[in-house]
Amino acid sequence: MQSTSPGESVVQSVNVEEIVTRVQAGDKQAYRTILHNFERQMYTYCYYILKNHAETEDAVQEIFIRAYENLHQYNRQVSFSAWLYKVAYHHLINLKKKKSRWLNLIKQVEKETEQQEIAFSQHETIVSDLLTYLTAEERHILLLKAVEQYTFEEISEIMGLKSATLRKKYERLRAKLMDRISEKGEKAHGTYAAHGIR
Repeated sequence: MQSTSPGESVVQSVNVEEIVTRVQAGDKQAYRTILHNFERQMYTYCYYILKNHAETEDAVQEIFIRAYENLHQYNRQVSFSAWLYKVAYHHLINLKKKKSRWLNLIKQVEKETEQQEIAFSQHETIVSDLLTYLTAEERHILLLKAVEQYTFEEISEIMGLKSATLRKKYERLRAKLMDRISEKGEKAHGTYAAHGIR
């Protein structure tokens, strides 16, 4: 994996670790820079899981609040980006446990009109459509691996699962999606492999 962590590539000239250090030292205004650089990625991640704009906005706000309140626990053993996604992951898990209608949500197929409300790229749209055929856990694994480009070791830190277990789960969900694409009559090695799910 490259030295720049997923989600942090947009920071460019801004050093995330330096900003985190400033916030931990009491510079509350510096946290605005973190919000600016990670808000879009966090929104996209949450929307893939929740598939509801209002719920996503609330979730993203709560995630950044929790991250701020617990920033003193960040110890740089992983990248700040991975730590933030771990906060998001656990928050979304808690949301799902509280919502009995979650099973209905993961069965819904995203409509064309919803795609117009947020500027998803072709890559994100294809993955989003396929996510409806995965379990909640499989969604997280796929998004973190194929979309956010985390290693299995980093995903292990985020989800609290062994990297070997994640590899097996990823291969199973990959086969599951390949079967679904075949059912739809699409060429797996073209549409699927070209979008990072390998």
